[in-house]
Amino acid sequence: MIAAQGGGRGSCGESGGIVLVSIIVPAYNASKTLGECIQACLDQTHASTEVIVIDDGSTDDTGAVAQSFPVSYIHQENRGPAAARNHGARVAFGKIVAFTDADCVPDPDWIENLLRGFEEGTVAVGGTYGIRNESRLLARLVHEEIVLRHKNFSGTVDFLGSFNVAYQKEAFEKAGGFDESFPIASAEDNDLAYRLQDAGGELRFTPDARVAHYHPTKLWPYLRTQLQHGYWRMKLYAKHPRRSNGDRYAGLGDFLGPPLSLLLLASLVALPLIDQSYFIIAIVLFALSYGALTAKFDRNIARRLGTVSGIAFRSMTILRDLARGIGLIGGVWTFFVMRKGTV
Repeated sequence: MIAAQGGGRGSCGESGGIVLVSIIVPAYNASKTLGECIQACLDQTHASTEVIVIDDGSTDDTGAVAQSFPVSYIHQENRGPAAARNHGARVAFGKIVAFTDADCVPDPDWIENLLRGFEEGTVAVGGTYGIRNESRLLARLVHEEIVLRHKNFSGTVDFLGSFNVAYQKEAFEKAGGFDESFPIASAEDNDLAYRLQDAGGELRFTPDARVAHYHPTKLWPYLRTQLQHGYWRMKLYAKHPRRSNGDRYAGLGDFLGPPLSLLLLASLVALPLIDQSYFIIAIVLFALSYGALTAKFDRNIARRLGTVSGIAFRSMTILRDLARGIGLIGGVWTFFVMRKGTV
């Protein structure tokens, strides 16, 4: 296990066997939340940290906010979060490189708890989300689903999200870091996790390492993001075909939900044009199969947040799967038919 101890804000060197951790925050037009994130990173109880902010070509006051804090600030042309994280890792002095996002606010013991997860053979340790904007319904629904997914997500895992993760820098560099051909925050963390595992590294999850997140609050921007997720997920599966049945976080239900939702919608649209009873039976079977995918989440969210929220969650997942399904179609064409960018 890597040594960790309290003691407030750290320095850029190592002393007393305490490992230096480089906290890297990619930021793009993040001026509204970046200050909270940086302050939380500076207030870590681990005794030796440096904070590096990589401004990914922001057009707002992100740079001014970052430079008002005692952190390392680097501006780059807009190249996406994967490139920004890699840039931060290249200039980092720490033996451990930790990543969070500019709209996240880590708990004071975040780094301390991540470090406790490292054991012999462990190359990366990740943690979970809290919520920073629980007054908004969509944010609560998104967060509650994450809570349920992380409930039994502990110990050795096969995926860690880039919003809350620490890597042994040597292993990170040997794996080549994040794949910069993923231009947005979508599946590049899955890809790195799979490559680290394929190289024999162990990934561990600890629910004690938490960062509070400003979850999405507006439906249409959220659905647009989900469409992009569906598209880039196909690139991920083209690169890692044996992982196409999902991982412990995003399982078979996430893989089947988008195509099933599209089939169900297409069937309902075609229903008036076809006068055959077996076609109606097929629609019912599609609907039952699709409903079973999120039935557990529906029940648990209704139990935790109330029936109305449970219904809202079901509505959100239907729209989300349709958006992902549309993206999936584009991704299949690009990455499986045209075979672009899958190396």
